[in-house]
Amino acid sequence: MFELVLLAMVAGFILLRLRSELGKKTGNEPLPPAARPAPHTGRGRVIEGEAVDAPSDAQVIDMQADPAVRKGVQDIRRADPSFDLGTFMQGAKGAYQMILEAFWAGDRDTLRDFLDDQVFAQFEGAISAREQNKLHMENRLLELSSADLVGAQLHGRTAELTLHFKAEIIAVTRDEAGKVVEGDTSDAVQMNDKWTFARDTASRDPNWTLVATRAG
Repeated sequence: MFELVLLAMVAGFILLRLRSELGKKTGNEPLPPAARPAPHTGRGRVIEGEAVDAPSDAQVIDMQADPAVRKGVQDIRRADPSFDLGTFMQGAKGAYQMILEAFWAGDRDTLRDFLDDQVFAQFEGAISAREQNKLHMENRLLELSSADLVGAQLHGRTAELTLHFKAEIIAVTRDEAGKVVEGDTSDAVQMNDKWTFARDTASRDPNWTLVATRAG
């Protein structure tokens, strides 16, 4: 019983950390019907019970070949000295999986915490259409192959960071009777997405919100 309580406390702590780093509710790719829908403080984060040091801003920026991205990150850092790009990148990977899994499960409450109104409307519309057709998704993320920073801009006081995610998933959709109507349990589907997160650098709220998605 003690072990079960301890595991529940650890799981709850990880969820709270993800929510605090990546945003409460305060764009844009049409959603394919069955496969898919359409991140900041601290020096490390807890993943599966272990502390993992996030790379520093310098380490992440050095990997960027695009001068515009480097300049955008520097502009954001000047506007908000507390911003840490390395920690953002680590949090974004966890958020990507959490948002996808919430969409597949039809978990609207979780999605509201991470998405702005426009993106949430897209995700919610796809969930509602699926429910009306009595379809159920059994998707599973196999591997997040990469998460690369491909865009960084400061518009007035609003910071925007765009990440290019590549992942492999198992994508299966079943009908009311449990019959597979789309996808294959034995074949991996390649995900290729670009997601943009935004935050008001003048706000005391450190959270970021997903404001746009599109195919990569």
